[in-house]
Amino acid sequence: MTTEPSHVPLHVEAARVLEIEQALLRIPSSAFQEQQIADHLAERMNDIGLDVTMMEVVHPFDPGITSRQPVGVLRGTGGGPSLMLNGHMDPGVEMPGWSVDPYGAKFEDGWVWGMGAHDDKGGLAAAFCGVEAIIRSGTRLKGDVLLCPVIAHKLGGAGTRALLRSGVRADLCINMEHSNNTIANVCVGVVMVRIRVEAPELFFRYSAEAKAAYWNPIEQLCEVVRRIGPSLDPIPQGSWMTFDAHPELPGFPTHTFDTFHKEHYYQKNYTGLHSKQAELLLQFRTVPGQTLQSVSADVHALLEGIRRDHPAFNYSFELPAKGTEEGWCQEPMACAADHALVTALAAGQELASGAPAVVGGWGRLGNVGDGNIIAAHGIPTVQYGPGDIRIYKEWPTADERVRLSDLVTAAQAVSYATTRLCG
Repeated sequence: MTTEPSHVPLHVEAARVLEIEQALLRIPSSAFQEQQIADHLAERMNDIGLDVTMMEVVHPFDPGITSRQPVGVLRGTGGGPSLMLNGHMDPGVEMPGWSVDPYGAKFEDGWVWGMGAHDDKGGLAAAFCGVEAIIRSGTRLKGDVLLCPVIAHKLGGAGTRALLRSGVRADLCINMEHSNNTIANVCVGVVMVRIRVEAPELFFRYSAEAKAAYWNPIEQLCEVVRRIGPSLDPIPQGSWMTFDAHPELPGFPTHTFDTFHKEHYYQKNYTGLHSKQAELLLQFRTVPGQTLQSVSADVHALLEGIRRDHPAFNYSFELPAKGTEEGWCQEPMACAADHALVTALAAGQELASGAPAVVGGWGRLGNVGDGNIIAAHGIPTVQYGPGDIRIYKEWPTADERVRLSDLVTAAQAVSYATTRLCG
């Protein structure tokens, strides 16, 4: 039996969406502590008829630690494209200041409260209920649907990286990241850079020759900071960085300075750096068209410019910084606005909400998600899901919450888009 795609969202029930969301919120699931929620979701997926397998994932920095993630497949009859629905089970930063129990799954005045309410348990609840609606409607799809709740997004997408390394693939992907139910077909990338400088030790009594070769390491890095500019300020096009501005990503590329280290031989050493050295770690959020090679060339040119002006400038740099290659190193992503994935999801969002869908970078502006990792494997991907961090003064924060109506809309939109895409 095949149902008209517009009829499938009628099988999404708000009470069921709330039930699934609250059950997920009541299970603590920090990165690499997702075993309980993984088992819960595996059982739920099995109950509605998905073929479920469980995948063990090894911690990227500690081989003695493992977690697990389920993969549920709604088998198609063949001949249609496959679709992955990907979302992470680990919530955000556990912070003080909650006015409600972060694991109590409070529902009041249309809002559901809890750790991960929209980042990303809300997206997972919507994806699950969207797939369940297809099954309840009696629709038989041609293509497979893969429901992939993954671990450790907060550790640079370790779960999704393991999923792809194991050979799990689909023709298309919706990454269920919070976007205020807008369709983010364009997202920034991220790369971390470590810059290390060095100078000879010089006491207050020095020769003129020694002074000429000396530039305090802290002052060297201060000059790097000065030339790059203040954190979160847009990097002007035509300045030191090479890129074409993207109309959907205003204010990008940009950067933040993350850590600054310097030791002194009189004091306890915390970093292992020699007292002659200082080190700066910063990250760039990049736009489509920028690559590791182009950013590396830009950083090299900027540092060489300092050395031309200050011969005592003595630097080296790593891009990506060692230890960040399998985490904070993700390419920017872009999927054409007229791609079938985008148009199907936009149609589903409009059908579910009664308002025109918003397509572009706005809903995920500045964010990276596991969708970046998936898109880098050549899989057309969008990031889409309920919840918007703009309702808070800053993010991350306590009192995370999401509207039930937005969860329902997302589930309906996903059910429609999946039915239309998978045939």
